[in-house]
Amino acid sequence: MHRYFQFAAVLFLATTFALDPAIAYDTELSDTAVREAYFLGQRNDDKTRAFFAPYTKHLSKPRKGPYISEIRLLTPVAQVVQVSSQTTSGYSAQQAHLDYQQRGDSLLLVIHIEFTPTYGPIEAAHAAEDASKVKGIRLRPDDFWQDFRYGIKQKAAWIEPRMIRGEAEYGASDAFGNGGLVGAWVYVEYDTRNATSDGVDVSVVTPTEDEVQTYFDLASLR
Repeated sequence: MHRYFQFAAVLFLATTFALDPAIAYDTELSDTAVREAYFLGQRNDDKTRAFFAPYTKHLSKPRKGPYISEIRLLTPVAQVVQVSSQTTSGYSAQQAHLDYQQRGDSLLLVIHIEFTPTYGPIEAAHAAEDASKVKGIRLRPDDFWQDFRYGIKQKAAWIEPRMIRGEAEYGASDAFGNGGLVGAWVYVEYDTRNATSDGVDVSVVTPTEDEVQTYFDLASLR
């Protein structure tokens, strides 16, 4: 069974194709737009950080459970800026354009999960004979993020993701070279052809069925 939302893909796609083109989410970038986004990313300064502000939501820490500390929704333009800002050495405008063409037009949902005192690297206590246990304690696996569910919807219609992946996050190493698991980054990619320029509701459901929600207005994002 999939661990993320099962969406009514066929129904939604049929609805999307019937939409008035005037309200479809028009995202195909011109060469000039890609080049401008590339140079904005290369700046890596206050202007670059200000650009990302509308694409990022910082959320409040819960009283218990995992902390969904940050949610981003990156448009094709924002993805060009992000890749450029992370690849400043030897990265050219030509390569940025090739990378954009290879990615295609997509919306990228980025979720940051952080551990808390009530949801940390120790999953449960068990008998010590299990090889995955340390002194009778079972550590949370690196792919714990798969126990969460992620989704976006527009006008109550869920959009089917075309890719989902996660990266475990580790803390700084101590004097003994140990850096424990502290959270994860999760990336969910959506085809922009399945979206309109309406607002987007984002939902993350934790393993304890607590739901974290936020909202982005696609019409106001580049």
